[in-house]
Amino acid sequence: MYIADEMGLPNGISNEDHEALLNILATAELIKKESGRLFEPLGITAAQFNVLILLLAQSEDGEMNQCELSRMLMVNRANVTGLVDRLEAQELVRRIADNGDRRANRVRLTDAGRAVAVEAQDLYLSRIHTIMNVLSRDQWRELSINLSRIRAQVAST
Repeated sequence: MYIADEMGLPNGISNEDHEALLNILATAELIKKESGRLFEPLGITAAQFNVLILLLAQSEDGEMNQCELSRMLMVNRANVTGLVDRLEAQELVRRIADNGDRRANRVRLTDAGRAVAVEAQDLYLSRIHTIMNVLSRDQWRELSINLSRIRAQVAST
């Protein structure tokens, strides 16, 4: 099925690069909604999952400063502050003073946060495998390469 049919566009889409972009956006939105549904039983959002998984998988000790989180999440620090506030209220992370910079905080997974992160990661990877199983490994790689090319083009123009 073409994206124009999915969107109910009676005249279709005459521009092929626009159609490809709409496919990317529609797929991303669908996966975002699926992530929300997947994580809801754990009491976290997809954005909160992203913080937890970075702390779990991208740090050696389950902690990093908020600037690092902001950079890795590709969002501004204010967004990270809100996410950390909500995760801290759920006792999934806690803020600790950064010894190197009195103005900065580090964010550390709690034991409960680690447990939720591991469970969420297992759910996520299982679901992603099911979704991506429609493509071969070579097609996954080619898709990644092509999407990287598009991002590079956006950044350079």
